[in-house]
Amino acid sequence: MVKVVANSACDLTPAVAKELGLTMIPDMLVFSPEEQYRNSVDIGPEEFYRKLAVCETLPTTAHPNLDQCMQAFSSICDCDEILCVSPTSKMSGGYSTACGARQLLMDQGFPIPITVYDSLEISFGMGILVLEACRMAREGLSAREIVEELERIRQKVGVYFVMESLENARKGGRVGAIRVLAADVLKVKPILMFRDGLVRDIGIVRGYRNALERVISMYETKAKFGGDVFVFHADRPELAQEVKRRLEQIDPDARIQIGWVGSVIGVYTGAGALGFAFMEK
Repeated sequence: MVKVVANSACDLTPAVAKELGLTMIPDMLVFSPEEQYRNSVDIGPEEFYRKLAVCETLPTTAHPNLDQCMQAFSSICDCDEILCVSPTSKMSGGYSTACGARQLLMDQGFPIPITVYDSLEISFGMGILVLEACRMAREGLSAREIVEELERIRQKVGVYFVMESLENARKGGRVGAIRVLAADVLKVKPILMFRDGLVRDIGIVRGYRNALERVISMYETKAKFGGDVFVFHADRPELAQEVKRRLEQIDPDARIQIGWVGSVIGVYTGAGALGFAFMEK
């Protein structure tokens, strides 16, 4: 049996992790040396966005360190293999740290084989891959077989979203491949996607609502209907419910969940980001 491990950057809730049998390692959220929290353990998304709205300087995040990874791996004993699904190595050091923890444990004679997989995703794009990994583990697939299937489906994970403002992304130096740096001044909103480990803009629309309509239309044309869908939001629960109802009309058989964008990504999106993660055709 394979035990799946991931860090909290996948934005699955502790309740979902428990249901899946997933070991989730918390990232750290640092507002100051005196004010540090374990993501999804000491602080949830609602409290995070309340704090973010009034802080003068953006908090920072840190992926689980070497000791945390080693402790998480070594605490698992009821399996034949461990598969750690890490956030994109292009935005996080989590993959290399997990690999380092695996090597140290191997050197110490840890008896359970550990595989570390770079999801090239984060937040709910990573969450979809973690869900799939847990399902395959329950079906009895080996770590090698799970990784082979994740490699096959990874390019089919569609993550599309809009943000009310790019201010936090600029402050945090995370604009990446987003070209529309003057979007807030020009009152236009970039349509954003996450693919191949990075965020990039794929279009420009005037106004937040119009941008959201564009993303909904992208779901209608790109989604493989009847699958798992995450409607994710950064402190916009009512709007997320509205969008969920829209998607249910488009795709009645979809298994749609609403999720909060957690602090690891929410630091850079700020409040107001909203989008979908789903499997494409």
